[in-house]
Amino acid sequence: MAKSLPATPGTNFPRLPLTVSHAAFEPASSLLSRLAARNGARSMFQFCGDIAFPVDPLFRGEKVAIEQLAQLVGCHAAALEKVSIRYLSNGHFRLRDEFASLQSFQRARVRVCPQCVRAEVPSAAESWRLPRRLHWKFSSIRSCADHECMLVCLPAEKFYKDAKDFAAQLRKCHGWILDQPVAQANCSAFELYLTNRILNGRGERWFDCLELNVASRACEVLGLRIAKGPLAALKGHSESEWMSYGAQGFDILKDGPSALSDCLAAMAREDGLDSRFFGRLFGPWMAWLKSRGLGDEFEPLRDVVRRHVFNNFSVRKGVLVLGVASDGIVSLNEQQSLSLEGYAKRNAEDLISRGLAERDAAGDIIPMSFVTQKMLDAYEREKMSFRAAGYSSRNAADEENAQCGSLISVSEAARRLRVTAKTVAYMVQHGLLCGLAASGR
Repeated sequence: MAKSLPATPGTNFPRLPLTVSHAAFEPASSLLSRLAARNGARSMFQFCGDIAFPVDPLFRGEKVAIEQLAQLVGCHAAALEKVSIRYLSNGHFRLRDEFASLQSFQRARVRVCPQCVRAEVPSAAESWRLPRRLHWKFSSIRSCADHECMLVCLPAEKFYKDAKDFAAQLRKCHGWILDQPVAQANCSAFELYLTNRILNGRGERWFDCLELNVASRACEVLGLRIAKGPLAALKGHSESEWMSYGAQGFDILKDGPSALSDCLAAMAREDGLDSRFFGRLFGPWMAWLKSRGLGDEFEPLRDVVRRHVFNNFSVRKGVLVLGVASDGIVSLNEQQSLSLEGYAKRNAEDLISRGLAERDAAGDIIPMSFVTQKMLDAYEREKMSFRAAGYSSRNAADEENAQCGSLISVSEAARRLRVTAKTVAYMVQHGLLCGLAASGR
């Protein structure tokens, strides 16, 4: 077919009888796919084999392959290179001066706007008419701003390479796309920002300085923590929910590090939360930042969170917070202390003897700063189990010694009381057991 055609000046490729125009937002892979469909090829790979075009270098975003495609189509190579993604290594990609990772893209599934297909592709035979938008490739773009509807994922292909042939996918799934219900969705400021940044480049704000994969995912995870609380999981959410989370997170992060720090401080003031431990308080937000898969490009974001933790939480010296050891500076940590209620309040004196509570300046008994509600619940269960067995925590060791008729070692006491040796030492220190330090009995 095309092999018998005369060559295009300046290249070794044949002059094509039919060509397509390059859209400003269309990546090179989509342009090549439409060119193949326009010239009647069954697939982009067959077309490239017929004209001996190097398709793999084009998928990697190599400059020479992009220039060859520009000559073949008759468009500007600079415009084509501006919207083409270049593969670096180890799952990392480059788009102009933007950095992205595998998680930034929908690679195995093709997403399209059903309304764009209806408007630009009247039949399956004319699938070449619709250029793929570059921003449709990104995971965080889930709606079409032109038609205010959700994008749809085409059925998965058996082989990954088939998902790269955009025009062939449209031709194959044209009827399926038309049968899909249109889900209306307002394009948020978050998606509009990402779209503009992908197509036109970044700005100069602090948020713009974050790499593209950091900025997009950070908005979604922060919004998840704000909407669902500290116990929310990072998985199991619908596309519409992620859109909502991204919009909420963007409202905070777009205003810079001070706005993020204020948001983290507001989390500590939420009712019903134990605000002394930042890991539990920040929940999915902190769990995501601690992920091993995140590279050095996340460090500016980690640094803001780390400084907030050091300035507002009491962290022991040497404890790692997002990879950096704490200096052990105790902050004021103006958090609401735990109050004693119910069984714990009736046994407050015993809590003092155990080192779990203390008297304040007014004479009231308050729990120590490290005590949690789970610890008080465990204390109540322990007391109840001793009472049910006819023991008390104070005379348990005395009864053991009476049965033995002599002193026993710390390890033996721990075995009989079914606790650790460290717990036995703690009980001796606070007068709950009698021991002789010299002999270790």
